[in-house]
Amino acid sequence: MAAVGPPTDPAVADELKQLNDRTIIGTHLSLDSEWNQFKDGAEKAVWTLSGLWGWPVSDWQDWGIRFKLPFAYHRSDQASGHAEVGGIGDTEAGIGTAFRLNEAWRTAGGIELHADTASDPALAERVWRLKPGWGVAHDFTDWLTLTLNADYNHSIAEKDNVRPHRYLELSVPATLILPQAWSMSARYKTTVDFENGDRWSHTVSAGVAKRLSKVPVVLSASLEKALSSGAKKFQASISIVYYFQRYHSPK
Repeated sequence: MAAVGPPTDPAVADELKQLNDRTIIGTHLSLDSEWNQFKDGAEKAVWTLSGLWGWPVSDWQDWGIRFKLPFAYHRSDQASGHAEVGGIGDTEAGIGTAFRLNEAWRTAGGIELHADTASDPALAERVWRLKPGWGVAHDFTDWLTLTLNADYNHSIAEKDNVRPHRYLELSVPATLILPQAWSMSARYKTTVDFENGDRWSHTVSAGVAKRLSKVPVVLSASLEKALSSGAKKFQASISIVYYFQRYHSPK
């Protein structure tokens, strides 16, 4: 891999890394399509339109503002009659900053608000929740990046007797940059639910992405599988990301 090497344009590599690396901030619009299959036969599809506006304040620091608007479809299990409902899901908005510490190390942090704005209770989590988070990334080589992320979720308002949300998410995504503007990624994530007896859950995911040659668009697909017991069997995702400007790493 080292002999073959990554794409020569560092901006292309950063666009591919940004799919899994929050320490790189580049202005973009994206459309994510997510399909969830549950063990009881229920299904849920979510199409999320999101945008991130980033701007540099120095050669080593960037700021960013992000907004997510999901459109969801839910089909209940057989016991509930396979009822179907669709509409707008819960919106999210966040702000954060990223720092380039040197040529190989980056770090970033921010806070996100999950709002109870769904058009139907079946599509909502029925909570208002804050999620502060921080991450650090290291480029081991020009073609291999490893990231560590930590996010703490804490609900500030609940509806319809929904139990409070208080859990910690730790994830370790790795991105491998391939020739011809391709990339592969893998991620391990664990969650500690403090409102459910400090229960731990574990998931793994893998994905592939391609940056188009003539337009700043990245196409990606991923598959996520739970390692611990839970209601979800698997989650498949496809995303399209359009970058308004290429992110150039400070020298």
